Amino acid sequence: MEHTKELLSINLSDLVPSPFNVRRHSPGQVEELAALIESQGLLHPLMVTEQVVGRGKTRGIKFAVAAGERRRRALLLLQQHGRLPKTHEVLCELLPPERALEVSIAENSGREALHPADEFDAFKAMIDEGKGVEDVAARFGVSVLTVQRRLKLSALSPKLLTLYREDGINLDQLMALALSDEHSAQERTWFDAPSWDRSAAALKRKLTAGEIEAASDALARYVGLEAYEAAGGVVRRDLFDDEQSRFLSDPTLLQRLATEKLEALAVPVRAEGWAWVEVRLEADARALRQFSPCEASMRKPTPRERADLDELAARASELERLSDAMAEATYWTADEAERIDLEEQAIVARRRAIHEALKVWSPETMAHAGAVVTINREGEAEVIRGLMQDADRKAMAAAQKAADRSARRVGKPSDGSSSHPDATNRVEPPAAFCSESLGKRLAAHRTVALQAELVRSTPIALAVLAHAFVQRAFGDDYRRVASALQIAPQTSAHALQAAADDLKVGSAWQAIEAAKLAWKERLPERSEEWLHWLIALPQTELLDLLGLCASLTLNALPNCGAVSGANAIAGAVGLDMADWWEPTAQGYLNHVPKAQIVQALQEAGPDLADDGVGAMKKDVLVVKAAARLAGKRWLPAQLRRLPN
Repeated sequence: MEHTKELLSINLSDLVPSPFNVRRHSPGQVEELAALIESQGLLHPLMVTEQVVGRGKTRGIKFAVAAGERRRRALLLLQQHGRLPKTHEVLCELLPPERALEVSIAENSGREALHPADEFDAFKAMIDEGKGVEDVAARFGVSVLTVQRRLKLSALSPKLLTLYREDGINLDQLMALALSDEHSAQERTWFDAPSWDRSAAALKRKLTAGEIEAASDALARYVGLEAYEAAGGVVRRDLFDDEQSRFLSDPTLLQRLATEKLEALAVPVRAEGWAWVEVRLEADARALRQFSPCEASMRKPTPRERADLDELAARASELERLSDAMAEATYWTADEAERIDLEEQAIVARRRAIHEALKVWSPETMAHAGAVVTINREGEAEVIRGLMQDADRKAMAAAQKAADRSARRVGKPSDGSSSHPDATNRVEPPAAFCSESLGKRLAAHRTVALQAELVRSTPIALAVLAHAFVQRAFGDDYRRVASALQIAPQTSAHALQAAADDLKVGSAWQAIEAAKLAWKERLPERSEEWLHWLIALPQTELLDLLGLCASLTLNALPNCGAVSGANAIAGAVGLDMADWWEPTAQGYLNHVPKAQIVQALQEAGPDLADDGVGAMKKDVLVVKAAARLAGKRWLPAQLRRLPN
């Protein structure tokens, strides 16, 4: 059938939405389309029908857009921004009302979107023609980063791009392989990997093997990327990570730069008079087990230090009032909350530094003890003073024994001297000598006595038990005040994060972190005061805290051999994983085959998989399935409740 086309130039203000347009859902944002129309012009006329509007004297003719509504909205956006005149006319094709519906259906059907690989090549061709990245971004209404990402993908191995066009590799995998600029490395990483080990995360791990991720590495944060690059270090940047992760390819150079920086910091520490000062790039709890802390006394703060502490306390109270007011306000910004949080963290760090500076050691102790200059987990330099090795303690004990013997000799009257020396010649008697074996024997008796007393005082026993857990949950690894109980609770957070990289975005993790934060804010700033604080804590609150700390040690991973125990706990607390977990793309759907995704949709609801989802490409299916399964409380078999 032949149709006659009637083209008209119609004022933009005379165009209105049409009831014949078959698109009923929200058309979304049109900024990118507006940028395309501004740079390229309107490539196709709008399809319109005449529509009578108004009554009586206000009766008039408008033109309803049966096909091209998003273009109309994009043109209005340009007009609102002053990019088009108010009298702008739009080329339209006038349709009879009886054809409007089928034309709208035809325009929205049978179209094939541009393959992403073709888009990559098109952007590269424009850059090769001499256009700048910023110019291309502006003309197509996208960000500069989007253009850079497409150019990065266009530079991938032709073999991999061909495979992508054939659906042999997905976009996430391509983005992971783009970490390397070498085609041979990209191809080797992909083709040498077994099919079951080709997830984006696995490919990224292979390409960055032996390299250091700057964001999570304390050495990298301490040295700084600028210093590392200035020394000739190479940084690999991941354009496709929202955080734009950076990987350092020369760990040896990074360690050398960190060591040099620490050695400079160690110079004034050595001048303090310690027996030894050691520079260590890492000083975690395991590395520091060979040391034990020396007893230190606390000097009085100087007037300046007291003034600083008072000022910090006043500012902390002020921030607390601001935080309380913000919690009650109807509106506040994330920037305001972050500013308060960062300032509170700075106050805590400053207070800790002042309290550390108040510690003093006797010259006798410093003659045998030492200090470690290291980097903490936050990537900041830290000096740990007053440490002794076993050899240091033995040397100090031997020196003390020699001093005792010397004192006893001095205290004895010499031959021919009076047996009643006057007060000017009298010396204080030395401390009673105690052998090492006797000291251990007495300590054992004292320990048993303490155990007996503790049995009689349940509240104190609970406080001491909680203290051991609180030290592990909230204390520094190497500044922890030793507990008298021989308990070593091991929190499971690191093992769990290694098993699930999406753990931190889950509601369960956030609930635990919120509970920890609430208690951490109540704990005294100095860990030396925690035990006394716990003893004074009401028993109901103490039990709550002990329950939190105990829960942080729970580990139900298969390799822990405690599956039956974990199942028993789950039954006791009535665990329903649907309250805590949903099948997201990152956490589940990307890691299972298409058939399993379709099966999940069928189990979640009979109408969720009846529109041919099985024929969709994997990446499209994942997106649709994540949206459809949201809120449906569907769980895979591994997370479902065990039968009673």
